[in-house]
Amino acid sequence: MTGRKPYPFQVLESTNKKDKISKKKLENRKKNEPTIKSCKLECPSHLCAEAKAEWERIVDLYREIEQPIVTDLDVNALEIYCESLVTYRKAMLKIRETSEVYAEQIQNKPNKPKKNPWLAVANDAAKQMKQYGEALLLDPVSRARAGLIKDKPKSDPLKEQGFGNV
Repeated sequence: MTGRKPYPFQVLESTNKKDKISKKKLENRKKNEPTIKSCKLECPSHLCAEAKAEWERIVDLYREIEQPIVTDLDVNALEIYCESLVTYRKAMLKIRETSEVYAEQIQNKPNKPKKNPWLAVANDAAKQMKQYGEALLLDPVSRARAGLIKDKPKSDPLKEQGFGNV
């Protein structure tokens, strides 16, 4: 199926992005959409300390949003995101300790430059973070697509007070 994935009704309702959907379709989606009442988002005990800290940081930010967009069904995705972040940071630390490129030493052959294997680990973790971050609305583009970024005010209070372009 091509095209954009549909957003949950709660996201549409909270962001007023209903202009392209008919009232009948909206009502139908609201009626047929499953509702999850559990938004505890408790941190799994098996996460490492760094992943737990990231979990708590993200969950605190989610709780600032009026309409819950992440539920207990999203715990696994959030867990993978947090662990990927820790893996990425550890890999980048290893890269900084050594270097991005090293010379492979083979007997009687000139040294060939090779990529640090930690680069592959960091890149894989970054891909996972990007994928799960988009699903969890953790980046500005996905929040804009979901309509969670508030519109800019029509008037600028500084200009109204005569400060011009600031």
